[in-house]
Amino acid sequence: MDKNGSRFISDEETLNDTQIEVETTEEQIAEEQSNTDIDEASEKDEELKRDKEKDERLKDKNTKKLKKHMKKTRRREKHSDRKVLSYEDLPLEKGREEHKKPGFKFKKKRIIVASVIFAVLLVIVFIFANSDRLSLHNISNFIQYGIFNKDSDQRFPIGVLGENISVGNFSRMGQDLCYASDTKLQTVNNYGKPMLTSQLSYANPVLATSDKYSLVYHLGGTGFQINSIDNTIYTGESDDKIFVADIIDSGTYALVTQSDGYLSKLKVYDRDNNQIFAYSFADFYITSVALHPGGRSAVLSGLSALDGSEMTALYVLDFTNDTPTFIKELNENVVYQVDFLNDTFAAAVGNTACHVINIRSGEVTSTDYEGKTLTAYTFNPGTATFTVSLSRSGDGRNCEIISFNSNGTIAKSFITDLKVQCISTYKNRVALLTSDCLYLYNKDGGYISKNNSFVDPHAVVLYTSADAYVLDTSEIRSVSM
Repeated sequence: MDKNGSRFISDEETLNDTQIEVETTEEQIAEEQSNTDIDEASEKDEELKRDKEKDERLKDKNTKKLKKHMKKTRRREKHSDRKVLSYEDLPLEKGREEHKKPGFKFKKKRIIVASVIFAVLLVIVFIFANSDRLSLHNISNFIQYGIFNKDSDQRFPIGVLGENISVGNFSRMGQDLCYASDTKLQTVNNYGKPMLTSQLSYANPVLATSDKYSLVYHLGGTGFQINSIDNTIYTGESDDKIFVADIIDSGTYALVTQSDGYLSKLKVYDRDNNQIFAYSFADFYITSVALHPGGRSAVLSGLSALDGSEMTALYVLDFTNDTPTFIKELNENVVYQVDFLNDTFAAAVGNTACHVINIRSGEVTSTDYEGKTLTAYTFNPGTATFTVSLSRSGDGRNCEIISFNSNGTIAKSFITDLKVQCISTYKNRVALLTSDCLYLYNKDGGYISKNNSFVDPHAVVLYTSADAYVLDTSEIRSVSM
């Protein structure tokens, strides 16, 4: 202490106090530093936590994308025949090759698809062009008689030695053949299988056919019978001698007979043999009759003599009227046959000219032969046309083949050096039969083929665009052209 009683602090005390203060300060600094470090660590932890959460979210998002991608991949693989490979499992060059393959496969598929489409189109064109040969009727016959009946004796050729078959009695029923000889009526399919055989006792049988029925009658007699493809439906006797007859697909048929007090009489019957119409002709002997396909009318031709010359008359009769709808007299022309072409037009082929009648208007269009000789003719109601063969020379050779439209105008014509004795048409094809050969043309005159394997052919009937029935001297054949 000092002299005034005050206490003095020594240097040692002062140093101790200073040291204490320093230590206190260092502790505070350390504590602050520690707090700072704790705060910084906490911030880092928070930052790491946020980064980790962000990584987790990204990972979840990527995982979802990956799952979605894998799901699409599996769905594509399920609907694809391509094998999915990883490039990591392949060598570099092979991986490049595999990389090119999908494009190659795609091109290959396009080529295959195009080829299939082209093949299908070819088949369609072939079927369209050969629709008549590929009909259900012919396919059925092929299965039954072409495959399973190869060894049968009931096939073409059919022997007819000793039988007398005229050209007019050799006809088509649909795509089957029907013919009448002096001993029998027979229907056969296109493989030669008999569908119907009926013995006849007619001295002069004459045949009329439609696609579904045939009618054979005794010319100058009273007997007749009606047949389907495979059955005789009705056998009857008329009251007077039969001149001509016709039948249509509905079963309606017509008989033209002799009649007391008249030159001819037309009687029309329904499929139940009930008479539905009759008309008597006082001035002409009826030589040809054709029923309308609908069974509501008929066209007929008659023959008479006037002042020593022959005269022909054409009649159109409506079954709802008692008087003819149309009568047309033709001088110096004998009509051989009449037929309907369609609902509006009928045609008549004569020895010096042919005629087309407009049934509605009564107009007649005539084409004179101009001195040429008629050697053959045929009707084709399916195409509403008819065709004639006219010879430009006296021996029947050098024939002009003329096809007429339903309105009487010339549709097609061509000239040949052939001596045509029989003609048949089917769609756009024309078959010309000579004394030893069968020729096939189109209606423009384009030559297609010929068959000369016959002895002495008499008649031909086309039943498709390239197949025909041919009547030879001792047999009937089916030939493909």
